[in-house]
Amino acid sequence: MTALDLVCRAALCVVLLTAATSKLGARAVAELAGTLGAFAVPARLRPATAVAVTVLELAAGALLIAWPTSGYLLALGLFTAFTLGLGIALRAGARVACRCFGASATPIGRAHVVRNALLIAVAGLGALAANADSALDERWPWLLAGALLGGAITRWDDLAFLFGPPSTPGYRRP
Repeated sequence: MTALDLVCRAALCVVLLTAATSKLGARAVAELAGTLGAFAVPARLRPATAVAVTVLELAAGALLIAWPTSGYLLALGLFTAFTLGLGIALRAGARVACRCFGASATPIGRAHVVRNALLIAVAGLGALAANADSALDERWPWLLAGALLGGAITRWDDLAFLFGPPSTPGYRRP
């Protein structure tokens, strides 16, 4: 276990468990299922896919705690699939709300692809670092750093709004 492993693991646990718990409940699953058409999921598979996404996010978060390498690999697969789905939806010109962390009015966009690329990188780095040996005297600072990173990622839409270009037509930044 290395510092990099702890940071990656904590960040991904926060992201995955926040994403999954925000989708718990019939209404949240139904809202997610309603958006899956934009991601090329056939209508008859949307309810099951919404439930599967939630269960797999929970499983990946739990695996990262109990069996880190397996958790990293599942997270890597999930984030890759999510990114491919985003690419399909964006290429089709879909204007659908992001349901990554529950109810949101923010439409999907390039910022979501960037966020997912970051998550893929974190999962990949964590998988590489998971089996390395390191004598860490203090683990909590690395876990805290990872949890803060994960928290920032779950607020990605807000950060993109704050640091992105203004959305008001005709407005120019000074």
